Amino acid sequence: MKKTLSVIVFIFTVSFIYAQTSNSKLAQIAQSGRTTEWVTFKQDLQIIPENIFNNYKEAFGLAYNDEMKILKQESDNIGFVHYRFQQYYKNIPIRSAIYIIHAKGGKAVSGNGKLVKGIELNNTAQITPEQAIEKAISFISAKKYMWQDSSSEKMLKQIQNDPNATYYPTPELVIADKKSSGIAANYKLAYKIDIYASKPLSRNYVFIDAVTGDVLFKENRIMNTDVKGTAVTKYSGMQTIHTDSVSPGLYRLRETFHGNGVETFNLKNGTDYSGATDFNDDDNYWNNVNANQDEVATDAHFAAEKTYEYYFQKFGRLSYDNNNAKLLSYVHYDVNYDNAFWDGTKMTYGDGNGTQTSAFTSLDIAGHEITHGVDEYSANLTYQDESGALNEAFSDIFGTCIKFFADSIIPNWNIGEDIDLTGGNGFRSLSDPKSDQLPDTYHGQYWVYDDVMDNGGVHTNMGPFSHWFFLLSLGGTGTNDNGDTYNVTGIGIDSASSIAYRMLTVYLTPSSDYADAQVASLKAAEDLYGTCSMAMSQSSNAFYAIGVGFPVADNDFQILNITNPVSACGLTNSEQISVSLKYNGCSLGIQAGDSLPIAYRIDGGNIVNDTIILANTLNGGDTLNFSFSATADFSVLGNHVIDCWVKYNHDNQPANDSIIDYTIQSRLNQNFDFGVTKITKPLSSCNLTNSEIIGATVKFYGCDSIAAGDSLVIAYRVNGGTPVKDTVPILHTILSNETFDVDFITPADLSASGNYTIDAWTEFHGDTLNNNDISSGYSVKNILNIGFDTIGFEETNINDMILIETTRYSHAKISTAADNTPPFGFLMTGGNALDYIDSLQIPDGANTWTINEFLSAKLSFCVDATSWTSANMRFDLKQTNGGDLYTQYMGPGDYTKASNLRILVNGVQLGDTYNPTTTHNDPFITHFINLDSYAGQHFTLTFETRNVAKDTVIFGYQVLDNAYIDNVCFSPVSQENINEFNKILTLGIYPNPFNDKFTVKFDADKQETVNLEVTDILGRLVYSQLWDISMGTNRIDLNLNDNPTGVYIIKIVSSEGYAVNRLVKKA
Repeated sequence: MKKTLSVIVFIFTVSFIYAQTSNSKLAQIAQSGRTTEWVTFKQDLQIIPENIFNNYKEAFGLAYNDEMKILKQESDNIGFVHYRFQQYYKNIPIRSAIYIIHAKGGKAVSGNGKLVKGIELNNTAQITPEQAIEKAISFISAKKYMWQDSSSEKMLKQIQNDPNATYYPTPELVIADKKSSGIAANYKLAYKIDIYASKPLSRNYVFIDAVTGDVLFKENRIMNTDVKGTAVTKYSGMQTIHTDSVSPGLYRLRETFHGNGVETFNLKNGTDYSGATDFNDDDNYWNNVNANQDEVATDAHFAAEKTYEYYFQKFGRLSYDNNNAKLLSYVHYDVNYDNAFWDGTKMTYGDGNGTQTSAFTSLDIAGHEITHGVDEYSANLTYQDESGALNEAFSDIFGTCIKFFADSIIPNWNIGEDIDLTGGNGFRSLSDPKSDQLPDTYHGQYWVYDDVMDNGGVHTNMGPFSHWFFLLSLGGTGTNDNGDTYNVTGIGIDSASSIAYRMLTVYLTPSSDYADAQVASLKAAEDLYGTCSMAMSQSSNAFYAIGVGFPVADNDFQILNITNPVSACGLTNSEQISVSLKYNGCSLGIQAGDSLPIAYRIDGGNIVNDTIILANTLNGGDTLNFSFSATADFSVLGNHVIDCWVKYNHDNQPANDSIIDYTIQSRLNQNFDFGVTKITKPLSSCNLTNSEIIGATVKFYGCDSIAAGDSLVIAYRVNGGTPVKDTVPILHTILSNETFDVDFITPADLSASGNYTIDAWTEFHGDTLNNNDISSGYSVKNILNIGFDTIGFEETNINDMILIETTRYSHAKISTAADNTPPFGFLMTGGNALDYIDSLQIPDGANTWTINEFLSAKLSFCVDATSWTSANMRFDLKQTNGGDLYTQYMGPGDYTKASNLRILVNGVQLGDTYNPTTTHNDPFITHFINLDSYAGQHFTLTFETRNVAKDTVIFGYQVLDNAYIDNVCFSPVSQENINEFNKILTLGIYPNPFNDKFTVKFDADKQETVNLEVTDILGRLVYSQLWDISMGTNRIDLNLNDNPTGVYIIKIVSSEGYAVNRLVKKA
């Protein structure tokens, strides 16, 4: 029997057991693993690790535009070499998409990581890096930034030994999803920008949408919480430390004994690092106890030295970056600052608040924070959700280990007990997380979901993993929140820490979660201590104790994989069903001659039973391949579902006995099927032209590939008209199921205002599977240009005049509830706040347009002011807000900012934000906007809201956050003196109908200049002039001899109101 790593036995994720889809290419290279997340490679293939993604790209679900580049290569002390790859799409890195190939003897043994498959994005940014920086700075909205302080800049250059180093951000173009979900549709092209603010303190990666300029999310980087001298420390008693002898009788807390040095500085209760000074002593006996707590400086210095020594002596690691980076500590940060933090380059410690906490310089806290640096240079766990919780837990784990390493007299399993002035046990307990209201079971009591104030609960949901380490070290028995009884035998903190360190530095990747941690722990234990070792079995048991995975149990069989058939073209009516199994028991073997009942079922049909008779004894970790004697029919095209299970009569772990809903696809054996999956452009907008490029995404459904140099006919039609066909060359080899973007060579004429429906399809030679060729019904609008006009939302063609854009949660519509002058106005609002409460931020006015992008609602107009020398807008606005309800639920406050509106011209905000002026329900107010800067051109004017909540039945239909807009007027003359704008004036036309010429008669109450416009029935301007009139009757002759016959509209707008009439030009 061939022995293989038994870690796959204990994989936690339910989706590995249920509802699987086959990957035929992966099955060709992997002996275990049904997805690419954790794979053991077939050793007879002798796969070269450096070339694996070039040679087996399809096996990993990667397409033509995907590329894997080696980030780094590291060797360990047990013979493995680990290749860490970064995934790129169109040469742009995908955030957190890291895959690790583990090799031995020059051959790939296993692989793990998270890849993003099926991304379809344009890789061209629409905003510049400089614009992205401006948006990121506006989002953070700090008073001062680190790059604005010359001393801080100088300090950074010294730290990095780089004369060009700066805190000023350099944007990096990435493809990112806040949750690193792996779901292609969630990813966007973004600028990743490091913004380090000093007042108030913060450091974040800010991700700016590179197409729209919206703030997508932020990622917190502030992770909080040469001679020998003698130090009287606050928390660790009298200790020997290394210091720098500057001159006789002058010593300072700097040294170069540990790597490139340990240095500790005094911020003197300030926040400006450039003002930090040395701690000095005259005899190198550091008994500097005083009212300022200066003795805590030696605690920080001692803790940094011991942290370096722990990682070096235990794991051979050279500082946090494994390259002897200098350990910098800054003590006495701010006044009563109740925390400590790691910012990516240095440690900073507050003095505590003096009542509940003292200075944060204890061994475990220092070890915790510096371990964040270790993580950054290894797994680099994203500080969000489960990966962020693991990040925090690893820091607690190694903070505890460092405490045990340096303080062998009174170490314990609490974090921060030394600084706790209340007599308590600090902030967290690895032995009893629930004592601090933290969970000790995955998804158990105290687990939090989507805690937006704590990056998804990173300081809470760390509890179970921290507790796993305690149980693995010391053991324990009990019943977890799932009702599962567990029994763990401790292996000691030394062995447990070795497993934890290998997990962090070898197996975990940025988006790893609890399921990955469980698998990583078993692989690490097997690497270090062997298959079925005490360490491996107890790690499994400890994870079971916290609600993840299964315990090690004798007589336990698991079906690892259905190895045949796989999704393929040309499956027959007599396909053999083959499976691989693994025996999970460790202390008890299964003897030769024993029998294992096994069965399968296809598409919910009859059960087919069989029996495995063991030819050899099975020991722990052994695998077994078996083929059923009865074949199955997969000749019918389409999806087929296979269920398979093994029922050994002594097996008491039934949860891993089955694979249910394992899906394969039987495809026609062809190599010609193409189809358009979606139309991508153009988008609805103002002033579409007669040469608009039509873009589409095409997919190849064939079984093999299409070679470069072939060609493909693509076609489109507009509004059901004559098809336009182009032949496009295939520039690279197209693989099965690959998608690619194409632009039609022949453009479309979309210059006339209105709605267009576009269909697009493929015509490939020999393609007889035509049901998937076409993507139809794509709608695009060329918005009607508005001249001198008032929009009251009652117009029969109103939908041609406006563009409405909403999100999943926001709402915008023409409504009878939004009118100032009946019957209609326009309503803009949010959604049901309970649907997005965990992501919602209440705006404070300064950040209104940098948060809650998911609540954006927009109403846009296309204005033709090309003949104007002046431009103006008038509109009626009423705003309401849910202040009464919010006060009831969240306490008193100014909630008027929850209801907001702004005006944008060509995408740039004009003027200030409009907010309600009352706490509940404003009246309609008429606003006047000068748009002279845009006179003489076409422009797009947009109203946007990001209102927090709409009126819903859940809240008793209380009036919440709404904007009502009515009577939007665009004019070449100021509207501020029009007192009754909706007054209808008398306008005479004769003759009407007319041939070429007609006379306009207009009665006026005073002398002034009015605007006269003639438009066609679609609203297109055909004539416009400013007409100087006198009090009394005025006449003017007009000639439309160059215009075709048909219906026209004539309008005159004066300070008294407006007049409109209908014209008919006859042949």
